[in-house]
Amino acid sequence: MKWWPRTVAALSVCSLLVGFRSFPFTWNISVGDPTIWVRLCSSSPTIEKHDYPSGDSLAGQTPSFQQVVQSVIDDINNVPTSYVRLAIYPTDPNNPGTALPGDSTFTLNRASERTIDVCFDGTSATAGLSAGHASARRENGRYVGCEIKARSESAKSGKFLVSLLTHELGHCLGLGHNFESTKSVMSYFASAEIIRLQNDDRAGLTFHYPEDSAMAAEQSTFGLGGCDPK
Repeated sequence: MKWWPRTVAALSVCSLLVGFRSFPFTWNISVGDPTIWVRLCSSSPTIEKHDYPSGDSLAGQTPSFQQVVQSVIDDINNVPTSYVRLAIYPTDPNNPGTALPGDSTFTLNRASERTIDVCFDGTSATAGLSAGHASARRENGRYVGCEIKARSESAKSGKFLVSLLTHELGHCLGLGHNFESTKSVMSYFASAEIIRLQNDDRAGLTFHYPEDSAMAAEQSTFGLGGCDPK
């Protein structure tokens, strides 16, 4: 097994070159059927400080929690090279109303394997978590559900709330932590002013859910060009 130390060394060096990171799982959606629903828990946290960065779409406003969630959903839906779409889970699932243009028609059967639950509560359900956490459920190599749990106090700052929601929804869509970039909302090293999707994050969504299949025709090396293990 003399090759093992060389392989580990090569992967260690190459890991410094990685761009976006992602998990090898996606949802069972398609260009013609692209929607995953976001279901909010009945209790909404209170935003005490609306400190959105200058230039942000919410800057100068005092949005509700639901409006902040919608702004994050809009960011994800507006990645032009990715077909994935998020939509708020209907208040009355038995009478969901008409889907927005571009969204899948809501059915309970469809949503049963395509729902992300977002819950902000006290400390009991999120004990040990510094801010929030996303847990995905998988079956047969596909995501069939995801749950985001966060502490209520994480929502006191509107800026932090946007960053947290964007980051955790990114995990639910298959994005991993980007440890190599300071310009990724999935990175632990990003500036506090980076609270929305950045180019690396959009590239990850496009890799998983390409609007045009040609965009994913080449196998992603995650920045490991020339670093294939030997």
